[in-house]
Amino acid sequence: MAQGSTLNLIKEYWQGLLLAVLIGIVGYGVKVVTKSPMADPLLIAMMLGIIVRTAIGDRGKLKPGFTLAPTIFIPLGIVFYAANNLNFLKFAEVETDMIVLLIIIMLVYFAVILLLGKLLRQRKQITYLTATGSAICGASAIAITSPAVEAEPDDISISLLSVALAAFVGLFIIFPFLATLFDITGESYGLLSGSVLQFTGFVKVAVENIPYLRTGLSEKELVSLALSVKAVRYLGLLIAIPLFASLIKKRLYIPWVLWAFLISGLIGTGIYAADEIFYNNVLLFFIEPIYSLSWSIALAAIGLNANVKELLSNEGTKALIMAFAGFFAATITFFIGLYIIG
Repeated sequence: MAQGSTLNLIKEYWQGLLLAVLIGIVGYGVKVVTKSPMADPLLIAMMLGIIVRTAIGDRGKLKPGFTLAPTIFIPLGIVFYAANNLNFLKFAEVETDMIVLLIIIMLVYFAVILLLGKLLRQRKQITYLTATGSAICGASAIAITSPAVEAEPDDISISLLSVALAAFVGLFIIFPFLATLFDITGESYGLLSGSVLQFTGFVKVAVENIPYLRTGLSEKELVSLALSVKAVRYLGLLIAIPLFASLIKKRLYIPWVLWAFLISGLIGTGIYAADEIFYNNVLLFFIEPIYSLSWSIALAAIGLNANVKELLSNEGTKALIMAFAGFFAATITFFIGLYIIG
């Protein structure tokens, strides 16, 4: 989209765009004020958008602005997200056995959800977004992948809510139960959280609330361990984006999203290699708020554009089945792998 054309669209549809920006700021503000890892700004912003949409109804004058917002703010977020998270040097610090297990877990996530999507005759976009959000990094993966698969607002909303609900149940019910049942160590629980949980914030919550497990690591060390494992899963986007984009196009297709993601990640890795202190203490301080706020605005607009009836439709139910089935299969795979690795 040309710069002049974008500016003209902003001038013409500024009302809807402004509402999305305001809701996105509120969603991000909740994260800043509460400082809770559970307060995922993207999920909060989308939920607020859905609530506002339900309250104001279908305002035709605002709708073009809601549609425009993701085309502006998702690309912006992708660039800064990759610079922060796609750090190839950090990935090399994870043990080879763990990387192999992570690859298997991600493949299980994809296989189960894609198979169920086909069996349940789910919309392809919902299937692909649910698989990517589950296997890789929740809301962020869904935001990055959505342009590549030409997803509609309802596709994104259904996928994100399904993945989030599976993550909530896993975090607060399934994982604590399994940890107690199998008497695993804090280190194993950290690896489980980083390998299977969909949202980075949920991984932090998981490892910060395991006082009853045996562990030789401090809480800070456990968080670092879990997040280093979680970070490796970002690499899955380098496969998922072109794969699902090609399946949608029915031909080999490398979308611009992949190039933006990869190039920005390489630049971020280069800066990290050149000056690790500057990267960790200065650059990341500015990068994280930019992509979080950008995507919060985009997800707010998607929520404003979503149809609540679609969220409660058969597609919504099928997406929940897919998200939970993928989660359970991935969890079982982790425990089998942990037993083999020893």
